[in-house]
Amino acid sequence: MSKNRNKEDKSTEKELKHNQEDKSVEKEKTEETKTAKSEKTADQLIIEQLQLNIQELKEIITSKNEHINKLESEIKTINEDYVKKVMEKASDANIQLKTKLDELTKKMQAELAIHEKYALEKQAGNLIDIINQFAIALSYKPTDPNIAKYQSGFQMFLTMFQNLLSDLNINEIPIKIGDEFDSETMECIEFVHSNDFDNNKVVKIISRGYKLHDRLIKPAMVNVVRKAN
Repeated sequence: MSKNRNKEDKSTEKELKHNQEDKSVEKEKTEETKTAKSEKTADQLIIEQLQLNIQELKEIITSKNEHINKLESEIKTINEDYVKKVMEKASDANIQLKTKLDELTKKMQAELAIHEKYALEKQAGNLIDIINQFAIALSYKPTDPNIAKYQSGFQMFLTMFQNLLSDLNINEIPIKIGDEFDSETMECIEFVHSNDFDNNKVVKIISRGYKLHDRLIKPAMVNVVRKAN
């Protein structure tokens, strides 16, 4: 009986020991499980935090992109306005330039037309001097009939010269004896006394005056009545 009891005691101890070992192993597994769960929870927190950070970054990037798009739109609008204003200024400047050029062109054309119109003024003055001298010479009445014949032929030349002047728009100023003296078209050579004419009247035409178109190029040389007070 004693041997059997010992065997039972040993078996019981062995079971207790085995049970303790199982409990110890179980406890270790529980601890490991807790540790694993704890580690898993920490990783999840890190991941979640990272996901939040990523989401915040995405929102920041989206906001920045929207701001950039807005700035680009504003810059585009500013550039378009600037280009529009530059084009308007350029158009205005072009119109003003064209207007100025047209004015200068018209002015130059007008000046050229005037120059062409009165281009013969100087030469005409010299020609008129010759014709006037010729007319003065022919105004004398010769007593010799032979000279009178020559004078008649010269008179024909004088008429031809006068017609030439007329063709060149050089016209004689119409003056006759007894006309009022006009300082605009006449030049007084001598003041004379006369009982036949009133004061300031033309009593003698020494040489004829001429105009080129409407411009005086040679005043008439005359004698004018000046009566003493």
